Amino acid sequence: MLATAASRAEVKVIATWLYELKPAVLYPVTILLIAGAAELGRQLGKRFPREEAGSPHIGTLTGAAIGLVGLLLAFSFSIAVSRYEARRNWVLEEANAISSTANFALMLPQPAQKPILDLLRAYTEVRIGLDIPFDPAKLDKDVARSLDLQTRLWQQAVAVTALAPQSLPAYRFVASLNEVNNIHERRVTALRYNVPAPVMLVLVGVAMVAMGFTGYLAGVSGAKRRMANLIMSVTVAALILLIVDLDRPSRGIILVPTTPLIDALQSMPGNP
Repeated sequence: MLATAASRAEVKVIATWLYELKPAVLYPVTILLIAGAAELGRQLGKRFPREEAGSPHIGTLTGAAIGLVGLLLAFSFSIAVSRYEARRNWVLEEANAISSTANFALMLPQPAQKPILDLLRAYTEVRIGLDIPFDPAKLDKDVARSLDLQTRLWQQAVAVTALAPQSLPAYRFVASLNEVNNIHERRVTALRYNVPAPVMLVLVGVAMVAMGFTGYLAGVSGAKRRMANLIMSVTVAALILLIVDLDRPSRGIILVPTTPLIDALQSMPGNP
C-alpha cells in the first residue's frame, strides 16, 4: 500500500510539473523529441542492408504504431475537447445564475438591495479573473475570495428571509443564490481536472516509437525522406500540443472566454 501511495504521489508530481511547464519550453521539446526519434530511426535503418526493407514485418510494425498513435490522438482529443466545452459552458451557466440572482435581488426590500448587488458585483469581478493569468497560488486566493463573498451573500439572504419567511421574492433569491454556489464548485473542479499525465506521456512515447519506425523504414529502404519525416513529426507533435493547449484553459493559445461574465457585470442593476 505504501508503494502504491508513493507511485500515485509521483504521478501527481509529474502531472503538476507537466501542467505548469511553460509553453515556450513544452512546445519545442515535444517537437524535438518526436522529430529526433524519426531521425534516430532513419540513422539506425541506414546501418542495415536494403534487403530488409522488403520484410513485411517492418511495414506491419510501422503501420501498427501509426494506427495506435491515431487512436490515442483521437481518444485524448475527445477528452480535451469535452473538458474545454464543459469549462466554457460553466462560465455561461455562472453568468446566467449571477444575472438571475441580481434581478431577483431587485425584488427584495429596498435596504437589502444595494449591499447584495455590491457583493454580487465584487463576486463577478473575481470570477472573471479566476485562474487568469495561470498561477496556482492565485487560483487558491480567488477561490477563497469567492467563498468569502458567498458567505457574506448568504448572511444577507438570512437577514432578508428572517424578516419575511413567507416572501416569494426572498425564496426565489435564495434558490438563485444556491445555484451560484453550486456552479462555483463545478467550475473550480473543471479547472482543476485535466487529461491524466500518464495518458499524455504514453501519447508522446507512442508517437516517438511510431516516427522511429517510420524513419527506420526510410533508412533501410534508402529513401531520402528526411523532410517528409520531419513534416510528419511536426504534424503529430502539433496535434499533441493542440490537445495540451485545449487542456490548459488559462494559458496557451486557446483560452476559455469569460465574455458572458463580463456582460453580466456590465448589465448588472445599479451600475454607474
